[in-house]
Amino acid sequence: MVDNYEDTYQKNAVLSATILEAENIKPTPEFTAKVEKRKQELFNFKKATISLKDTILKLEKIKIEGFDVKYFSELKEQTNNLISNIDFELQELESKINLIFSIQGHRLNEVMKTLTILSVIFIPLTFLAGIYGMNFENIPELKYKYGYFILLGIMVVVTLGAVWYFKRKKWF
Repeated sequence: MVDNYEDTYQKNAVLSATILEAENIKPTPEFTAKVEKRKQELFNFKKATISLKDTILKLEKIKIEGFDVKYFSELKEQTNNLISNIDFELQELESKINLIFSIQGHRLNEVMKTLTILSVIFIPLTFLAGIYGMNFENIPELKYKYGYFILLGIMVVVTLGAVWYFKRKKWF
């Protein structure tokens, strides 16, 4: 009976190993669903194996003629090994899920960095354009002959300053 459990476990372990190989790890919902499905299968299989182990422990305590106690001890050891293998695979699956979360977090950080760079460059420009686009009569630079070019120069300096700062920080 324990051999059937081990054979079933080995068959499923080989199938899941090909599907969930380290090279195939992708942070997609489909891959995560496969990992979670395999974890659920292993939890159910572990429950069944623990029940089998409990049954073997009960049988070991009963004196049955024609059966040696060593036979039940051997069966108990086999179920313990099977439970250890299941626990090891569960830890591997948990590690894969953590790797998926790590990859997703890294991607999110890259997106946030890009958005930050764009915001830092364009928010000051938007502010300057907003100030000088208000059509008030009392903005002194509006009457100045070169006011428009000075504002464009300030915008270029702000943009180049932000780009220089980010290059110095090695953000891009």
